[in-house]
Formats: sequence, structure tokens, C-alpha cells
Amino acid sequence: MVGVCIDVHPVDATERAAIRAVLRAQALPQLHEWITQAIAANETWQLTPHQHYWRLTDGRLTHRDEA
Repeated sequence: MVGVCIDVHPVDATERAAIRAVLRAQALPQLHEWITQAIAANETWQLTPHQHYWRLTDGRLTHRDEA
């Protein structure tokens, strides 16, 4: 498959507002940058499967790339 797929996992209702704020402020700009770089990448990179993960743990957002 060529393209981008985004999965957002469900969260507890009591945490949604805080998580939404972090996603908007931090994760979405990072996602935008990652997609922009993916579009500009060479053909070899684009045809190789990649996954980028963001995880919110104790209010701290981390991310990592897997090829």
C-alpha cells in the first residue's frame, strides 16, 4: 500500500480533553512534518513500509519511527 494511514486509539472519557490538547499542540504538528518529509523522500524510502508512533504517558508525548 502506498499512502498514509492514521489510527487513533480510544481513550477514557475523563482523559479526552487533556489528550486532545496535547494532540493538537504537539502530535499534529509532528505528524504534519513527518508526512511532509515522507512526500519529499526518495522512491526507495517511499516504497518501504514505515510506521511512526506517538504515545502519551503521564502527560508526556514521545514518538518513534519504525521501518
